[in-house]
Amino acid sequence: MPWLDVSTLNVVQLGFGFFSNFFAFNSQGFIEEAVIDSASENGNLNTHAGYYSLSIIYAVFTIGNFAAAPIVDILTPKWAMVLGALCYAVFQVGFLFLNEWYLYASSALLGFGASIIWTGQGSYLSQNCTKETTSRNSALLWGMSESSLLAGGIFLFVVFSVQGAQDKIPTSTINILYTVFTVLSLISALIFALLRQPSYPETVDRKNYGKLVSSTFKLMFTKKMLALAFVFAYTGIEQSFWTAGLIFGLMGDKSRKVGRDAIILLGTIVHLVVYALCYINFPQDSSLNKTDDMGGLIEPNLPIALIAGGLLGFGDAIWNTQIYSFLCDTYPKQSAQAFALFKLYQSALSCAAFFYAPVLQLYWHLVILVITSLFGACCFFYVERISSDKSSVRDSYSFETEREAEREGETKSNGDIQYRVDDDLEQHNSG
Repeated sequence: MPWLDVSTLNVVQLGFGFFSNFFAFNSQGFIEEAVIDSASENGNLNTHAGYYSLSIIYAVFTIGNFAAAPIVDILTPKWAMVLGALCYAVFQVGFLFLNEWYLYASSALLGFGASIIWTGQGSYLSQNCTKETTSRNSALLWGMSESSLLAGGIFLFVVFSVQGAQDKIPTSTINILYTVFTVLSLISALIFALLRQPSYPETVDRKNYGKLVSSTFKLMFTKKMLALAFVFAYTGIEQSFWTAGLIFGLMGDKSRKVGRDAIILLGTIVHLVVYALCYINFPQDSSLNKTDDMGGLIEPNLPIALIAGGLLGFGDAIWNTQIYSFLCDTYPKQSAQAFALFKLYQSALSCAAFFYAPVLQLYWHLVILVITSLFGACCFFYVERISSDKSSVRDSYSFETEREAEREGETKSNGDIQYRVDDDLEQHNSG
């Protein structure tokens, strides 16, 4: 299949939209604490406003994922992402006139926007993939969107290099930066608004709101999704940095021939090596405060720290691209629900990690990461194996199937969930 077909162009445009939005959001995240600290010294904000804001964002993001799937199905992924990007813009513009209550309200709005923009991304991606292109397109999108971290870091480095060293960020610089960030979020909304119709659109009964909502909960308790919960949870705990996404995008079908389970095994090994390097190189109190103590086995070494950081990002890209690929392949008709649950578990465990991080020594962090990485990998191998079994091609709940069965008088009186093997869909996707 040629690289630049319509489906691939749709994914590339989607990647540019996320690059623009998260260039702005990630860049502001680097300076947000300094901006809030400066405002708190002037009496405009509570000293802990930044922590409260982050808590609100994660809480609403986690809860919002339950409602994200029906919202995305009703609005369509395209317009859900437009709305999500506008929520990011509303949050960014608030830093031009910092107000505590506006910060909290816009944080809640941002959490909601994040839930629908990420669910919309997964759904739109799924509707532009076949079984042959899911790995490539997932990696391409991941690499493009996460490269915003690097671009944003370079942008801020240039800005502050020109400005020169100062104890505080001048108000004029803050206003310029957040104006740029707001404009970039609005540009991303425009990019999403110009997205074409996906190549393989899902058919959704948008009038049946009740079943749109309940379908997420029913999918949540299927056998595969319960196993995947541990995979998603691990990515939430280890979530940190980026890289390597484009490598798997360039590999294309080669990574598919290797197999997702083999690639996840590589990602697990890479992360275990990282955790070993962290144990060797960093003092046990380094996660709690500044320290000059010796590392686990050696004196702290900067090159080892940089290598560990690079490998951590490489492994993170492996896990996320393969999860995207698996969800697109396995839940093509319920992509919104599947990606909503992915982000639900990921954000919930990230939030939990924020709570326990300030009180645990580094070694306990590493123990948690090692255990969850091994357990998450085993769960991924399990769901990959049962998915490759033709007798279990789909175990996803489909309220459309139930509705069709009701019309034919075949619905079970006890209300059991209906399942199906959708062979014709597989043939359509693979063709």
